[in-house]
Amino acid sequence: MISSAAVRMADPALAAQQLLTEYDETYGLGDIPPVPVADIAESLLMLDIVEEDEIRALPGAPANCGPLSGLLTTADQTIWVDRREAQSSPERKRFTVAHEVGHWVLHARRGAAKTIECACALDDIREDGGPREREREANAFANELIMPQAIISKLAPELGFNLALLGECFEVSVRALELRLIRLDLLPSWMRS
Repeated sequence: MISSAAVRMADPALAAQQLLTEYDETYGLGDIPPVPVADIAESLLMLDIVEEDEIRALPGAPANCGPLSGLLTTADQTIWVDRREAQSSPERKRFTVAHEVGHWVLHARRGAAKTIECACALDDIREDGGPREREREANAFANELIMPQAIISKLAPELGFNLALLGECFEVSVRALELRLIRLDLLPSWMRS
């Protein structure tokens, strides 16, 4: 049998599915979507979510990244979210929290050397493979956590691939939903932009 830690390290999507199962067994998911991302972070993982005006001003914040949407400080188990971004886009805040939860589950629990993980734009991350790969893994985790494949695969056809309605259901932007459907090869070709 594969240990939960091994699953978490091997596949970000499986790790997100496992976390949803763990939350469901502990608290009950109820009627989803939307997935209660903030409650998963706070209640199940005991992470604090704090909105901050200037994430770059936090002690230890990385200097080698572009704009920071979020930051995870593992020592104090805190997810820092850019306040202006969170206020202008609740959907973006949900993704940022899910992304940082991904860092917690995928990287912090396996003893990553860094105590801070950043959600930088992928283009701004060094080319050495480590940080870029961790960001990709956290993004894949976040997409599966917010828009679980099993649920979106069932709901999208039922709602006639109405992207606006699906975006409201999952509390994500239409563009994020469209990209997820494309990556899962679920969006009909005539709808692809």
